[in-house]
Amino acid sequence: MLAVFAMLHGVEYMRRNRSHAPSPFFNLPAIAAFATALGAVGYPLASHSAMPAWGIIVIAIAGGILGTSGLVILLARWALRGERGLANDPEEIQGQFALVSKEISSAGIGEISYSVSGSNQQVPARALGERSIPVGSEVVIDRIENGVAFVEEWAAVEQRL
Repeated sequence: MLAVFAMLHGVEYMRRNRSHAPSPFFNLPAIAAFATALGAVGYPLASHSAMPAWGIIVIAIAGGILGTSGLVILLARWALRGERGLANDPEEIQGQFALVSKEISSAGIGEISYSVSGSNQQVPARALGERSIPVGSEVVIDRIENGVAFVEEWAAVEQRL
């Protein structure tokens, strides 16, 4: 029930002091994961073993801690996936804004620069249209093929929107 409540209502609005980032271990999803793992480990031990109660409790708490740690690690890896390799992933770069740093002629290759995850990247670029694109123009990356970005002027994209 805690996990469903957190899914529907979120966890940001439940904190009293919003000046600090939420704790990765003490929030509703983490408590729900702990309770689920505690029950998943503790119930079979309590109903199908002859262990003493204190042993079952210790093992169930350890299972809850491991389950919560696994959840936090899994979510952190998923949430921070863009921090590693984003600059080299063509699918993540599609739609990225960039600036022309070396003129892109209508039939030739120029160069663009863009920022991703705090680092500046420069790649060769071709224009999608027939016109050349001057230095300093804002462009949008359509795709990257064989290390060459195919770009379109932001003004043309903006008109379509």
